[in-house]
Amino acid sequence: MTTLPLFPIWIIDFVGSALVIVLAVRSLGLVRRLKAQEPENPQWLFLYWLTLALLTLALSRGVGHLLRHILVFSGHSSIWRVLKPFSGGLNSISFVVIASVCLFFHHIQRLYRRMLANHRELEATSREILELNREMEALVIERTMSEMALGVADGIRNPLHIIGGFSHRLLRKAAPDDPVRTWATHIASEAKRLERMVERFEALARRKAAFFRQLDLNQIVRETLDLLQEEFHRKRLRLERELYPHHLYAHVNAHLLKMALAHLLRNAIDATPPEGKVRVATSEEGHRAVLILQDTGRGMPPEVAARVFEPFFTTEVGGTGLGMVFVRQIVEEHRGTITLDTQVGRGTTVTITLPRRLLDHPGISAPL
Repeated sequence: MTTLPLFPIWIIDFVGSALVIVLAVRSLGLVRRLKAQEPENPQWLFLYWLTLALLTLALSRGVGHLLRHILVFSGHSSIWRVLKPFSGGLNSISFVVIASVCLFFHHIQRLYRRMLANHRELEATSREILELNREMEALVIERTMSEMALGVADGIRNPLHIIGGFSHRLLRKAAPDDPVRTWATHIASEAKRLERMVERFEALARRKAAFFRQLDLNQIVRETLDLLQEEFHRKRLRLERELYPHHLYAHVNAHLLKMALAHLLRNAIDATPPEGKVRVATSEEGHRAVLILQDTGRGMPPEVAARVFEPFFTTEVGGTGLGMVFVRQIVEEHRGTITLDTQVGRGTTVTITLPRRLLDHPGISAPL
C-alpha cells in the first residue's frame, strides 16, 4: 500500500486557515471604517454584521483544523474525537448566523426601499401642496383686490352720477360771465376724473381672467381620468363615464380643478375594493355645471363624514388631513359648492356644482 506524506497537506491547511482568519479580520476592519464614516448607511451595517459572522466562522473552522492536526500529530487523537462534535456544532451555528444575517438584511433592504419610495412620494406631495398653496394665495389676493375694487366702484358710482349730473345742470343754467360756471366746470372735470378712476377699479376686478378661463369642464374631466387610467387598471376597477353630451363651459382654473378632481378620484380608488366601480358624471342644471363622483367603496360613518373637511383630520396613517380642505377651498374659489353623501358599506358620492359664469361679487353678473 502506497501512502503520501501528510506534512505538505498540513502546511497548506495551516497556511490556508491562518490566511482566511487574517482576511476576515482585515475585511471586518475595513467595514468598520466605512460604517464609522456613514453610521446610518444600511449597506455598511449589513456588511459589518456579515463580516463579523464570517470572522466567527473563519475562527471556528481555522482553529478547529489547526487543533485537529496538532492533536493528531502529537498522538492525542482521542482528545480530538471528544472535541470534534463541539467544533462541528460551532461551525453549524456560524452557518445559521450567516444565513440569518443575510435573510434579516434582505427584509430590511426591502423595507428600506419601500421607505425610500414613500419618502420620495412624500416629497413630491409636499412640493405639489406647496405649489398649490402658492397658487391659492395668489388667487385669494387677486380675489380680495377684485372685491375691494368692485366695492369701491359701487360705493362711488351713485354719488358720482349725482355730482356729475348737477354740475352739468349748473353749467347749462349759469350765464357765461357767472362765477358759478367756473366752479361747476371744475366740479364736472373732477367728476369725470373720478369716473375714469372707477373704470380702472373695474378693470382691476376683471384681471381675474389671468386665473380663470372659460373652459370645457368635460375636457378637464377627461384629461384627469386619462392621467389616472393606470391606477384604475392596477386596482381592477370599472370606470363609468357619463359626460354631458355637449360642451359644458365654465369659468375655471384648469390646474387647480384638475388637482381637486385627482385627489377625489384617488380617494375613490383607495376606498373601492378590486372589481368595484367608480362613476364620473357631468350635467347642466340651469346656470350651473354639476360634477358627480360616485364609488362603491367602504363609505364613511357619519362622525367621520362630518369632519372630513376639517384641517388635519385624517383616518389614514401618515396622512396630512389637508387634501379635502384644499379640495373644498378650490371649489369655493370657483364660487361652487361641494357635498358628500356616504354610507358605510355602500360607497360615497361627491357632488360639485360650479357656476357657468364666475360671479365676483353678489349682484354683479357680467362675465370676465
